[in-house]
This record gives sequence, C-alpha cells and structure tokens, in this order.
Amino acid sequence: MNSVSPPIGILRYNAGNIGSVQRALARLDIPVQVIETPDQLQDVSGLIFPGAGAANAAMRDLRERGLIESIRSFQKPFLGLCLGMQLLFDFSEEGTTECLGILKGKVKSLPENVIRPHMGWNRLSTGGYAYFVHSYICEPDDPGVITQTVQYGSPICAGVRQKNFFGVQWHPEKSAEAGDQFLLSFAQLCK
Repeated sequence: MNSVSPPIGILRYNAGNIGSVQRALARLDIPVQVIETPDQLQDVSGLIFPGAGAANAAMRDLRERGLIESIRSFQKPFLGLCLGMQLLFDFSEEGTTECLGILKGKVKSLPENVIRPHMGWNRLSTGGYAYFVHSYICEPDDPGVITQTVQYGSPICAGVRQKNFFGVQWHPEKSAEAGDQFLLSFAQLCK
C-alpha cells in the first residue's frame, strides 16, 4: 500500500517568492510541484499561493493563464502567503484591483501613522514571531474569519480561514521555527 501523498503545489505566476517557498518546503522534506496551468491542480494534495508583487499584475497573469475559476473552485487545502492572502479578498486598493472574491472584504493601504512598508519581525497573537513585508492589509467583512492578528500601530489581520482557504499576511518560509511549524501543519492537513 502506498502511503506517500501527492505533492503540495506551489503556484507560479508573474510575481511571488516561489524560490524561497520551494527551499523552505525542501528543507522540511515536503514534496512539491510547481503549478502553472489549471489541469495540474488535480495532481496535488494542496496548494500554496506565494506572495510578493503587485495585486493587479498578479490577477492579470492568473486571468491570462485561466487560473481564476480553478482557484475559486479548489476543494483541497489552499494557503495564500502575503499577496496570496490579499488576493483571496474581493478588492484591493493596490491598483484598484478586483481580486478572487473567495473571502468578502477589501485590502487597504497601511494607515499613514505607521511606517510603510511593515517590514520585520513581529509577535503574532497566536504566539511566536513571524516575518512581515507588506504595505497593504486585509479587512474581512466577517471578523470571524480572522485566525490571528499582529500589533502594528493597532491590531491588524495576520491570518484568515474560510473553509479550505487559509491565508497569512506574514512569510512562513522566512519565519524560522514559527514558520516551519506552520508549514508542517499545513502539509499534515494536505495528507
């Protein structure tokens, strides 16, 4: 009997920090497959949407490659990192971008009373320190989807979950022990 589960997919698009996510998962002995087309989604046990770049450019690339509906209808565990989490929402102020609409709410610029971008290590409400690099924050319509916050001027959304869709504003692949534990937990969920 084969107990090896399919690899976790990492979505390749015209932005994203795919290399650092691949290296982190390899270090943790988590098998991965880079996903570039909708038909490849059937081959994976879960999907990570890495984050970096601009919302409108990322959405344009997803649209051009026919990935939007496949992501919206994805039934396996899905993890959006930073920009990957932001794109789960309805709308982003960054480039006035219509996003995936999986989670109701919007993405807004960090307030002017804090340093932008938010860059560095901060303690999560769930414990542990995580590494952040972002200029925009998620504001879900339903605060019940928020799984963690971080104090940055005021508490801001640092993690969300709705059904099989998870997202974190921070970068687990760069967050040492807290990030490794998070990625291992996600891999376990994908089995």
